[in-house]
Amino acid sequence: MGFTRHGRRVCVWLALLGAGTGFAQTAPEPTLNPGPPETPSAQEQLEEEPEVHSQVASFAITKLHDSPAVVTAITADEIRASGARDLMDVLLQVPGFFFGVDVQGTVGPGFRGLWGQEGKVLLIIDGKEMNEQLYSTMQLGHEFPVELIERIEVVRGPGSVIYGGNAELAVINVITRGIQGSTDALVVGTYGQLTHGLGRRSLTVSGRKVFESAPGLSAFASASLGQGQRSDAVFDDFYGDSASMNGASAMDPTVVQAGVGYRDLQLSILYQRQDTTSVVSVDEVLPTPANTDFESFHAELSDRFRPTDRIEIIPRLNLTLGESYRDSDESSEFFYDKRYRRLRGRALARWAAFDFLQLTGGVDLAFDQGQLRGPAGLGLQEPFNGDEESVSYRNVAAFMEVYSDNPIATVVAGARFEDHSAFGSSFVPRLVLLKSFGPVSGKALYSRAFRAPGIENISLGDDVRPERTTVYELEASVRLGEGQSFSANAFDVGVTDPIIYSYDPITASEAYRNLGRLGSRGIELDYRLRGSWGRAQAGYSFYRPGGRNDVEDYLVPGQPNAFTGLPTHKVTLTGTAKVLPWLSVSPTAVLVGQRFAVGAPDEEGVSEVQTLTPRLLLNLFVRAENVGTKGLEIGAGVYNLLGSDFRVAQPYNGGHAPLPVFSREFMVKLTYLFEPSYDDE
Repeated sequence: MGFTRHGRRVCVWLALLGAGTGFAQTAPEPTLNPGPPETPSAQEQLEEEPEVHSQVASFAITKLHDSPAVVTAITADEIRASGARDLMDVLLQVPGFFFGVDVQGTVGPGFRGLWGQEGKVLLIIDGKEMNEQLYSTMQLGHEFPVELIERIEVVRGPGSVIYGGNAELAVINVITRGIQGSTDALVVGTYGQLTHGLGRRSLTVSGRKVFESAPGLSAFASASLGQGQRSDAVFDDFYGDSASMNGASAMDPTVVQAGVGYRDLQLSILYQRQDTTSVVSVDEVLPTPANTDFESFHAELSDRFRPTDRIEIIPRLNLTLGESYRDSDESSEFFYDKRYRRLRGRALARWAAFDFLQLTGGVDLAFDQGQLRGPAGLGLQEPFNGDEESVSYRNVAAFMEVYSDNPIATVVAGARFEDHSAFGSSFVPRLVLLKSFGPVSGKALYSRAFRAPGIENISLGDDVRPERTTVYELEASVRLGEGQSFSANAFDVGVTDPIIYSYDPITASEAYRNLGRLGSRGIELDYRLRGSWGRAQAGYSFYRPGGRNDVEDYLVPGQPNAFTGLPTHKVTLTGTAKVLPWLSVSPTAVLVGQRFAVGAPDEEGVSEVQTLTPRLLLNLFVRAENVGTKGLEIGAGVYNLLGSDFRVAQPYNGGHAPLPVFSREFMVKLTYLFEPSYDDE
C-alpha cells in the first residue's frame, strides 16, 4: 500500500507513542492503548491542540495532560518557529530551568534552584541516555542540531523509577527524525555572526527511506557538522585577570545518526562529538585557551513480541562508548584521557489485565567499565581508586508499575530496586493520583529518587553512596476556552546526603563526599494561547531554599533566600504571529531575576559575593515558508537583541567567576525538505 497523507499522519502518531522510553516506535493494539486511531499533523496540533500521547513519565501510554508527572512538551514546529539554536534556547523557555558554569568552561542545567549537572538531570535522545559515564554530566551549547528534533518532552520532576540513578530531578527526552516517517530528505544550513566575531554555522543533512517493495522495512541517516563559539565577550575571574572569549570559546559539534528497522525490530546508532576551548579551567584565567573534547557512540537494538493481544514484551540492548573532558596533550597541566563503556540490557513486559488496569514490570542489567588511555600522574590523569588502570561495575535493577484508570481517580504506583556492585542498593517508590472535573484536572505526586555515583565519583570518593531525594508536587490545570490553558504547580524537593564535589587548586586534586541536606520549594505557572493567528505562551518560575539546607558549597553568605548561581525568579514570554500564511514572526523574552556568584574563600575564610542584577534576554526570529518552491524555508533572527551582558554563574562555591553566554548574534537559516508524493493504491 502506498504512503498516503493519512500514512504520514499515522507515522507521526507512532513516533510519539514510542518516543518516551525509547522502546520500539510502533503502535500498540487497542487493548494496550485505547486512544484515538489517528493524531493530526504538527500544523493541526498548533491550531486545534488535540490530545497528544506520551510515554515519557510512565510505562503506560497516556494522553499528555494525563501523564503521571509535570510534563512540558515542545513540538518541532514550535522549535523551528522560535529559531532556537540549541537545547539551551529551548530549555530556557521551560519553567524551572536555568544554567550554570562548571569546570573547563562547560555549561550545564540547574532546576528549581538546585544544581543538576552531575547525574541529577537526565538527557535522552531517541531512547539513548546521553549523560557521560565518568561524572554523569551533560554539556549544553550548540550540542545537537535542533533541525533534527521532532519533539521534546521535559519531565519537570524525578524519573528514577523509570530511568534509574541519573534522573533525580528531571528528564529531558528528545525525539528526532528517525526510522518512523515517510520517505524524505532534509538539508539545513545556518550562518551566525556575533558582534565581534564568528557566531554559529552548521550544515545538516538527513534522509529517510520507506521501502514500498518490502512493507515494514525503513532506514534513515543524518549528519551534522558545525562550528561556533559560546561568546565574544570578556571573561573576568575573581583574581582581577581577564581574557577575551572571542576565538577562544569554541563549540564545534559533529553528530551522525543512522538506523534500519523491519517492523518492530530496530537498530540505530548515534555518534556525537563536541570539541571545545576555554579561557578558564577551574577558576583562573589561563595563559592560553585549553582544549577539552567530548565524544560518545551509542548503539541500540530493540524488538517487541506479542504473545497475546493483551501482553507485549520489549527487549532492548544498548552499547555506549565514550570519552569526556578529554585533553590528550600529555604536556598539558589539564591532561586527561579516560574511556568509559556501558553494555546494558533491558526487558519490559506490559499486561493489560483489564480495560482499566495495566501492569508493567521489567529488569535492567548494566556493566560499566572505565579505562585509562594515557599515563597516570600527568596533568589531571589519576588512576582509578588510587592505583587501578581500569575498573568494572555491575548494576542490576527491577521495576514495576500499576496504572489504574477508574471513575474515582487515576492511580499510578510504581517502584524501582537497584543494586550496584560498588555502593549497594537503592529503592525508590512513586505514587500519583490524577482526577479531572470537566475542564479542570489535578495531580498529586509523591516520588522518591536517587542520584547514582558515576565512575569517577566512586574513584575519587571516600565511600561515596547515592544521594536520596523526596519530592512532593501538586498541579492543577484548566482549559479556559478554545485554544487556552493554564496550569500551576507547587513543589517541595528535599535531598539527603548530596554528593558534593571539591577541588584543591594547590594540589590540583578532586574529591567527592556525601554531606548534609538540600531542599527547595516553589511554584511554576504556565499559560498557553493558540489560534489561527499563531500562539503565545507565558511562564513564571519561583523557588526558595526549603527545609534544612546545610551544605555551605551551595549557600550564599548573607543571602539565605537563594542558592548560589541560580535565579529565584524567571519570567518567559514566547509567541509566534502569522503575519501572512507563509510568513511568521516569533519574539522571545526571558527575564531572569537576581543571582549571586561566590568566589573561593581567602586566607581568612571570607568569600567574595558578586551580585548579578536582573537581565532581560530578547530574541526575534522571522520565518518564511515555501519560498519559491514547496519545502524551502528562509529564517533570520537576532539573539540578545538588547546586547545584555548575560552571564551564568557557578552554582556551587568553587571560585569560578560568571561566564558570558548568549552574546548578541545575527543568524540566517536555510531549510529545504523534499517529500516525494505517492499515489494511492
